[in-house]
Amino acid sequence: MAEARHDHEFKEISRRKLWLVLGINLAFLVIEAIGGFLAHSLALLADAGHMLTDVAALGLALFVSYLAARPPTQRRTFGFLRAEVLGAMVNAASLFLIAGLIVREAAARISQPQPVTGPLVLFVAAAGLLANLGSAMVLRKRRRENVNIHAAFIHMVADALGSVAAIVSGAVVWATGWYPIDPIMSVAICGLIVYGSWGLFKQTTNILLETVPEEIDFLEVKNAIEAMQAVAKVHDLHIWTISSGIHVLTGHLVLCKECCEPEHWEQCRQAVEDMLRSKFAISHTTLQLEFIECDRECSLY
Repeated sequence: MAEARHDHEFKEISRRKLWLVLGINLAFLVIEAIGGFLAHSLALLADAGHMLTDVAALGLALFVSYLAARPPTQRRTFGFLRAEVLGAMVNAASLFLIAGLIVREAAARISQPQPVTGPLVLFVAAAGLLANLGSAMVLRKRRRENVNIHAAFIHMVADALGSVAAIVSGAVVWATGWYPIDPIMSVAICGLIVYGSWGLFKQTTNILLETVPEEIDFLEVKNAIEAMQAVAKVHDLHIWTISSGIHVLTGHLVLCKECCEPEHWEQCRQAVEDMLRSKFAISHTTLQLEFIECDRECSLY
């Protein structure tokens, strides 16, 4: 009961942080879009476009966080926990799309540079950078505990780097009047966006494909189980992730000859589960027991 209460409190804190970051980004989205339009800056509009995906990503993160909190049903026995993973994958995919659109526009502007108002780009991008850094700091502590929060955090960091590129663009135009720097910096922003999104896209894809979590060594888990005194062998071992931090393990345990009395079978299984929980943080386990025939008394317990 205490664990469920803690999880509920965590989700409430996470949602409040997401609402706060959403408000900050929505306000600066409007500021950057207007500034980019007035300054004729593709770099600033690219950063605003990225911030638009931030707003959409944060809205999606909030939606799926509420969806994931819904209880399991007879048809969805894990509930909607995977909604957070799907939301994070959509967020990553949206970044690839917006990067492609910006690069296409940048290619046209590099060949035909357009006048840009450098000072306006510089000041608006600097304000955007402060907003991005503030948003990233709000989400920083929670990013490793939830893939959806992690997705939003990556958006904020990538957008902060995009604001730096827009600042460089504004400063160069202001100082030298060299307009091609603006589309060049917009392409640099796209590179940062794609780089920051690839890891998230890979992570969510691996979860949906039910691969072994990156932080868990499959052979180490297998060897740890077989090293226990009661276990002769483990086979059909599977480890995967349902959602952030929720790892699942199933396997068949072949108990050694000394563990042959029925009253000890539950103790053997419980010992393995306790080891998996304490050493590998795997608490959702399903273990099928198999036995080697024996004709002597149990000596393990």
